[in-house]
Amino acid sequence: MKAVTKTRQSHEEEHYWPSFTDVMSSLVFVLFFFIVILLIKQIFSFQTYDAKLNQAKNQLTRQQSQLSMTHQDLSRAQEELREKSQTLAELEASLNEREARINQLEGQLSQDQQALYLKEQELAEVKGKLEEISVLRLSLLKEVKASIEAELAKTLSTSSESLVTIDDKANLVIQSSLLFAKGSSEISPSGRAMLRQFALAFENILSKPSVRENIDSITISGYADSDDTYENNYFLSCERAIAVITAMMQENPVLEKNYGSFFQASGFSEFRPLVKEVNEAAKAKNRRIQIAIHIKDANIQRIINDYMNKQP
Repeated sequence: MKAVTKTRQSHEEEHYWPSFTDVMSSLVFVLFFFIVILLIKQIFSFQTYDAKLNQAKNQLTRQQSQLSMTHQDLSRAQEELREKSQTLAELEASLNEREARINQLEGQLSQDQQALYLKEQELAEVKGKLEEISVLRLSLLKEVKASIEAELAKTLSTSSESLVTIDDKANLVIQSSLLFAKGSSEISPSGRAMLRQFALAFENILSKPSVRENIDSITISGYADSDDTYENNYFLSCERAIAVITAMMQENPVLEKNYGSFFQASGFSEFRPLVKEVNEAAKAKNRRIQIAIHIKDANIQRIINDYMNKQP
């Protein structure tokens, strides 16, 4: 019994160790299999990683290239910015310079406008003086004309045509029929009465120093028609002008004594007619006495010289 039992134990021990070996072998095999699988997996993983790494490297290379291009673009942009900044600085400097120039010009313009305003005032003053002299003749003749209109109203009936007028050259024109008979140089009584009013008017005018200093002379001119020869008409026109001056001096001795030097006579015969002599009415219009007041050119020149001498 003990022998059987020992034999059985021995037999059982023999069967146990081979099984363990098999188990271990299997485990080793399985472990090896797993290791192989892991290696294969690692190999595939390495390949995948290599591919990804290469892809990442390529992407990095592209990004580095793009970054390099971006750096170049940035450098160019910075260079352009520097150039534009420099250009802007130059433009700002030019603008400041122009603004300073504009301010200077505006200041100069203001000064020029002020100077122009003063010049305009001076010119207005000179113009006023010259206009005062230029209208002096007309105003004086209007005064003379007004002074005799009352006398004419007493001695003459109302006529549609004025026999004493002021022409467009500021000359007082008197129809000869108011003073003389046709072809005569003798003044009629009514004519002497009218010339008395002329003499008083001229005395009143010449008694004013402010007026007298601007008058050079007062010319009495005679004009005839073409009915006679021009020689006889010269004599007649001159005699009539002299007769008018003589009558005014006789009617007002004060005029002759104080202001006789201002008067002078002239005759123009049949020349310088007012209208074409187509009928007797036209001839009567051309037969006339003309009174002209001459202003001293020296006074006008003096005003101009005074202004010019004030200029810088």
